[in-house]
Amino acid sequence: MTSQLELAARTAFAQVLNAWRTRRGLSKKQLAASMGYHPSYISHVESLRHHATFEFAGRAEAVLASGGEIIARYEQCRQAAGEPAPAPTVRSDYEASPMLPATLVIEEENATLSYAEGWYFARVDRVVRNVGDRPVTCYPVRVDVDRFPDQPGVSRRLYAESPLQLSDLDFEASAGDERPEPMEVRVTRSSDAYLKMILVFGNTRARFPLYPGERTRVTYSYRVPASLWGQWFQRDIRFPTRALTMSLRLPASLAGEVSAEILSYAGIKGFSPTESLGENGTVVYTLRLRELLLTSQVRLRWRFAELAPTGVTDRAA
Repeated sequence: MTSQLELAARTAFAQVLNAWRTRRGLSKKQLAASMGYHPSYISHVESLRHHATFEFAGRAEAVLASGGEIIARYEQCRQAAGEPAPAPTVRSDYEASPMLPATLVIEEENATLSYAEGWYFARVDRVVRNVGDRPVTCYPVRVDVDRFPDQPGVSRRLYAESPLQLSDLDFEASAGDERPEPMEVRVTRSSDAYLKMILVFGNTRARFPLYPGERTRVTYSYRVPASLWGQWFQRDIRFPTRALTMSLRLPASLAGEVSAEILSYAGIKGFSPTESLGENGTVVYTLRLRELLLTSQVRLRWRFAELAPTGVTDRAA
């Protein structure tokens, strides 16, 4: 039988969960998807039909970033119910397994795109943390280009003649800070204009899964000829993302005109990136954002005053 003290603690937890979910602009379905739970589970917890677990509270905190308030309320529930403190996670041999949607949180991302001599060079640097309850063995990445999004027929013919291939991208990936290890790259799906890949936390020399509670830096880079790359640079927010910095480096001689926008279920919001002088006669356009909504898209777009606009796009996971 639930005591009055326990009921009060569970009610306070549900109220805090609801308040932070509303503050982050997430529906119950969206929060459930980001945490790796069935949509009905969030409703059951908020309506007191289900008792939240330590894992649930941890994932909710990772997604909603309440500053520890969610965990504190969970601790009050645990103490009111007379439950013991959760045992620390014991690391053991891992088994490759599918990744839950909320297994990873991106604590910080720096994405840079540079243009030089007919090539676009992309570099993505992410600090990721495993907030799940099992080791993570791989990381999903997608490179997607579309030079003529408003002319699908023209775009299809272009990429049919010059399909995007991993061997042409000079794609490299690594994990770690001080002594990064190369990551194995596996293509899981491809078409003429995009590649879906997984970056394996391992290589021919060693395996280094990301265990629960651990964080690491995942870095990958690639290049695409300007003839295949659109004048958009887009980040799709598929994991909870605390901070994002996007930078576009263009030759000053091309007199680039750059704008930025966020597309989400809340609508479209425009931004003006900051502008600064870079090295070797370049201009750097930078956009810094925090606490991005899941499923949103952050996009830099540009045109060159000296060149005819082409209405083009790129997306990368």
